[in-house]
Amino acid sequence: MAGALASACVLGAARGAGGAEQAFTVHIRAYDTTIPEATIEGVTIRNVRQFNVLNEPADLVTRVGTRVRLTIVNESPISENLSIDGHAVDATLKAKERRDLAFRPTRPGAYTIWCKLHPKNVHLPGTFAVLP
Repeated sequence: MAGALASACVLGAARGAGGAEQAFTVHIRAYDTTIPEATIEGVTIRNVRQFNVLNEPADLVTRVGTRVRLTIVNESPISENLSIDGHAVDATLKAKERRDLAFRPTRPGAYTIWCKLHPKNVHLPGTFAVLP
C-alpha cells in the first residue's frame, strides 16, 4: 500500500541530510452533481443530488523527521477544515482562503486527513502516510 501511495502522492523533494523538507499543496474542492435517473438493483431513482468535497490530492506521503510545508487552498464555496489525526494540523478556512502550515512528523503510520466541519460522507477523508 505505502509503495502505491508513495508513487502516486509524494510531492516535493528532500534537501540535504538533516534538512529534509517536502512541500504539498492541497486544494479543497466541492462537487455538486445531480443524477437525473439511475436504476440500482431494480429500483429506479430520479433527480438525486449529490454534494461532495474532496481534498486533492487526497493522500500524502512523507518520512519521519521531514519538515512538511503544507499549503491548503479552499476552493469550496463554504468554510472547510483540514485536520490530520496525530499531528498539529487543524485548519479551518473560509471560502477561497489559502493557508500555509509547517510541521515535522515524528512517528511512522497512516493518519486520517479529514474535515471537522462536515460528515465524512460529504467531505471525503484521505490519508497522511508517514514512512520510517
